Amino acid sequence: MSENTRSVVDELLKRIGAGDIEGTVELFAHDAVWEIPGDPAIVPWVGRRTVENIPEFFETISAYTDRELFDVERIIVDGPNAVLIGRARVVVRSTGKVIDTPFAIDIVVNHEGRISRYYMFEDSWRVAQAMIR
Repeated sequence: MSENTRSVVDELLKRIGAGDIEGTVELFAHDAVWEIPGDPAIVPWVGRRTVENIPEFFETISAYTDRELFDVERIIVDGPNAVLIGRARVVVRSTGKVIDTPFAIDIVVNHEGRISRYYMFEDSWRVAQAMIR
């Protein structure tokens, strides 16, 4: 299972990096959960999403920010579970503030080879502060 999990994670990163949102969504199970903790009233791209709403995440974050860095430093795989450790840096267009945050992404790949859980943990306080003028 670990090899399959790693190949799904590698494909996810490849598709996201290429801007292939439709292809990215195809990697998710129909009942998958996508979540980035935070207050969507302050940071519109965070919160819990269904598979149908994943494209909205990419549209929203692209509308509010300019990405400078999304660097996955380490991928740890254990059976169906993967954890990605890295750093992201974006500039919020409306405030000019930089969000520079370490992150961890917790992914679960089900027995069908689809992502059933995607949880991203980041410095949500720093992210929220960058959105406030």
